[in-house]
Amino acid sequence: MKIKKSELQIIDFNLLGVNIISFPENENANNETRNKFDIDFDVFINTDNDRQFKIMIRLNNFKDEGPQSGYGIDVTGEFKFKFDKKSDISEDKKSQLVSRSAIPMAIAHLRSIIALTTSNFYDGSYFLPSIDLNHLLQRKLKSIDVKTSLEE
Repeated sequence: MKIKKSELQIIDFNLLGVNIISFPENENANNETRNKFDIDFDVFINTDNDRQFKIMIRLNNFKDEGPQSGYGIDVTGEFKFKFDKKSDISEDKKSQLVSRSAIPMAIAHLRSIIALTTSNFYDGSYFLPSIDLNHLLQRKLKSIDVKTSLEE
């Protein structure tokens, strides 16, 4: 089966920060806490070139509750994307590509970095739990306080 090439291309990636700590297991540990990640991301559109944009994403499971057994992970990455110049892409299609392709690609990339890095630790590779993308996008929209020209 032939695949269709996407109009979205990743052009650069920078790992901005990695902090991974392995906490030894103790009798009072609640391993569920280590699977509770905070995910934050921002999308920045290039004002000079609307075919390019950047996504900054951070995955973090450090909590204020103190050390728990398992991995403490805080990873931040910057991803630069562009839309294919040969394609005439509507704004709606661009928005769908950002939310349904670019953000999952960024998360997957950080997921592989976490798994590869933790494979060198005593407890072995850590695989980031599955993420409900719809829920993540809904939470992000609620957290943004955007005023439209009609509200001003």
